[in-house]
Amino acid sequence: MMMTPSEISAKLNIQPSTLRKYSALLEQEGIQFQRTHKNARLYTDSEYIAIEGIITTVHSGKKSLEEAVVEASKALKKNVSVAPRERDSDDIAAATLNEVKQLRTQLQQQEERQKERDIMFVEVLEKMQQKIDRMEAQQKQLLAPVPEESELDAPESSLQQPESEPETVTPKKDTRGLWARIWNK
Repeated sequence: MMMTPSEISAKLNIQPSTLRKYSALLEQEGIQFQRTHKNARLYTDSEYIAIEGIITTVHSGKKSLEEAVVEASKALKKNVSVAPRERDSDDIAAATLNEVKQLRTQLQQQEERQKERDIMFVEVLEKMQQKIDRMEAQQKQLLAPVPEESELDAPESSLQQPESEPETVTPKKDTRGLWARIWNK
């Protein structure tokens, strides 16, 4: 049975980047991983066990990462068995089917989130339309002519006499003498 990188990462409780690092080191030692049509690695049970052994050895502190990888690659090379080609394609098909199922689940989740967003968007638009309607009604009230009442018209009409131009007053010439004007007499 073939496993995907996400499955291996979850089983080993490591980050996908760590798994890629260990896999690349194993490939440098001559281990060839099967790949999906998208070039993602697929892992066999023996490769899973080898990576698990690398992690255990490194965490124990007995050997360095490089030594643990060399040891694991030797063990993998000893246990290599050539499987019929049909088996490989069956494993790849199973892994691809698993990927399709995961993608379908993700797509359904995204569609549900999009529906929720659409509903919220419609609600916001409806609230905005209500506010616009209220503002337009208020604007109409402000712009509407004020009905005139007869009580108010009467005093206004008496006050509204035609304004006449103010009379120009010409000052009279003061004919008093200088000292009289100074002493205001």
